[in-house]
Amino acid sequence: MNSKGFTLIELIVVIVILGILAVTAVPKYINLKADAQTSTLHGVKAAMEGASALVYGKSIVAGNQNLSESNVPIPTITLTDGTVLIINYGYPRSNFLDWFNLFAATDFLMTVTTDTKLLVYPNTIVGVPDASSDCVVVYEPATSTSKPKITVNPCV
Repeated sequence: MNSKGFTLIELIVVIVILGILAVTAVPKYINLKADAQTSTLHGVKAAMEGASALVYGKSIVAGNQNLSESNVPIPTITLTDGTVLIINYGYPRSNFLDWFNLFAATDFLMTVTTDTKLLVYPNTIVGVPDASSDCVVVYEPATSTSKPKITVNPCV
């Protein structure tokens, strides 16, 4: 007998195979938002590193790269737009206003912790995170022996 079409068993096997493929593929695409946010934060980190390097270069030219913000007079550099930036060992300090001048954005919020770390995070986060929270860029200011440490806590 020569019949055209598929048997019920063949259709069920195809549906089961498609279901298995869907179950294995869906989790990969569900977490794309967190991956995209983490990638954006890495871009923020790169921008902060670039700004820090430029400020350090201007600080070397000014000759105050070895001074902290506790020195008198307070070490500063002047940006090309005329903004005076207080520096700490040649790098921007973690003060919100200093970074706002260098890195202003409406999609991110910035806050300084009690231990002088600057936190940059998406404005979609509810509440104020800490340095160990997810989806945060953490800027630890320079010390006399090290340059600033900038890390990204990935989004989940």
